[in-house]
Formats: sequence, structure tokens, C-alpha cells
Amino acid sequence: MSKFDRTCDSVEEWSFFNYHKDTLKKPDPKWHFDKNELNAIAMIYYKLQRDAGCEIRQKLESKSFDTVLHKAFGMADNALIQRMFGALKITSTMSLKKWIGAMSLFLRGTLDEQIEYCFKIYDLTGKRVIRREQMIHLMRKFVYKHQEEDVEEAVKDLVDIVIKKLDADRDGIVSYEDYKQSIHKRPMLLECFGQCLPDKMHVYAFLMTFTDKIKFD
Repeated sequence: MSKFDRTCDSVEEWSFFNYHKDTLKKPDPKWHFDKNELNAIAMIYYKLQRDAGCEIRQKLESKSFDTVLHKAFGMADNALIQRMFGALKITSTMSLKKWIGAMSLFLRGTLDEQIEYCFKIYDLTGKRVIRREQMIHLMRKFVYKHQEEDVEEAVKDLVDIVIKKLDADRDGIVSYEDYKQSIHKRPMLLECFGQCLPDKMHVYAFLMTFTDKIKFD
């Protein structure tokens, strides 16, 4: 019995891969990992299970994923993290498939995949539009971090600037199509309402733990 990870017990490792063989042998075509990378990502899931005292047949508790977001990816906005869980369809537990899907999005996601994901987080009402009052709510915390006086006016000024960049059809609201079209022109605005994805340095550090196939634009 060959071991994939030297830090893991051989029997438990084999049991884990055998239990999840259908997922790993027939991966979702949307996942951006080769076979070895997929196994490595799965092993990280297994180690999180083991550290949390979960059995192989149990799903990972979502609080373990929350810890990864904080410690491995440096993401600290708890309000946005809760919305991230919703966008990724994560409840109190997280299956291996959802774990791999999230890692694929974070580490190798296409711009269109990340646009769809970020918009879901910013769309507070679920109506596929982001209105000015929603933008004010999302951006208020940024201004509070940097100044104490005239916060509301500063927030409104900042929102006005962002609307000019994102409202492609100039109707006063940002629809999904507005957002997508604008981000394709200016990708730097992808996370303009708050961090929803790990930054490049955290992505690089995480990828370095299991692959040498690292490429940034």
C-alpha cells in the first residue's frame, strides 16, 4: 500500500481515498487541478477532518473551513465570510466536493467564475442587482477603518465613484451584467466591495504546499 502523505497513517489514508474514490476518479470538469493536485487537495481535507476529530465518513465542520480562511488565506471580515458560505452553498458541514470546488475557485478560478461568486456575495437581496444603499452598507466599514469624522459623506463619495466605474448602462444600479462587463474591462475592481478571495501572496503560499505549477498574470 503506497502512501500519498508521509505524515498520515497508511490504512487511514487508503480508507479515505477508497471512500471518496468516485469523487476523485471522476472529478468535476470545472475543477482546475490535475490528478496529483486533486489528491493533495483531498489530503488537506482529510487532515482537517483528522484534526477536528471527525471520522472519514463524516463531513468536515464548516468552522474548520472558517479557520482556513482566517489562518491560511488571511481573510478576516466575518460578515463577508458568512456571505461567502452562502455563495459556496456551505452549511454547518462541508463535503469533499464543496471543499475542492472552493479551493479550485480560490486558487485557479477563471475571471468569469470569480465574477459570478463575488457578485453573489455583494448582492445582499438576491435580486441580481446592487443598489446604492447596499453599496453604502458594504463600503462603510472600509471608511471607518481610516477616518473618524465625516464618515457617511466619505462613504457616499466613494460609492459615487464606484457606481461610475460599474454602472455600464447608467441607470443608477449595478446589475450582474453591468458588473461583469465592467470587471472584464477593469479586473482590479473585482473585489471593490470587500475581500471575497485570498490575495495572490496567500494563494502562492498555499499552492507551494503541494504543487510547483504556479503562474500569475
